[in-house]
Amino acid sequence: IKTVALALFEKYGYEKVSVDRIVKESKTSKGSFYQHFPSKSSISMMRFMEMDKNYVNIYSQIKLEHHLAIDRLEGFCFSVYATLEQEMGREWMRVIYSAGSIEKELTFFTSEDRKLYKIILEIIEDGKKDGSLKNTISKEQFFQVIIQALMGTIYYWGLQSDNRSLVEIGTPLIQQLVKSYNWKLSYSMVHIETNI
Repeated sequence: IKTVALALFEKYGYEKVSVDRIVKESKTSKGSFYQHFPSKSSISMMRFMEMDKNYVNIYSQIKLEHHLAIDRLEGFCFSVYATLEQEMGREWMRVIYSAGSIEKELTFFTSEDRKLYKIILEIIEDGKKDGSLKNTISKEQFFQVIIQALMGTIYYWGLQSDNRSLVEIGTPLIQQLVKSYNWKLSYSMVHIETNI
């Protein structure tokens, strides 16, 4: 059912494919469909959830490449953008975001159990320890800033009709966030040194 539905969504567009058509093309029944999936949109959300698991592998590689948490944060955000664009694409992200805002049972976007969220929280914790994110607002507030930046960029990219990539659109925002915290760190160090 899932394989057939994803192929139909890709070929005809999410809105043009009904549950009846998925059932017919997959040679199953409506009862069987609803036994496995609460709604049509939950099928596309499952694909997104599979992607979320890949972030663990992506972050393992980034940890090897970057010592400071603030550098890992920047690298991880860029990798999230690149992976979503390559693996999902603009059309799929439109489908998933619109489905997520309509279907009330799709709480995955805000679930604290998401791998994406756990990794970002880990980076923030590491940044507090290594001093690279020491001068941020509270952990919870900074986490919200990063998540809003990521999700807002993805949503904005999905709405755009130009050919810019998700990485191109998202890079300036992430770089500005990182730069603003680097500036705060540098300013604080200079301020401390001049007071000594």
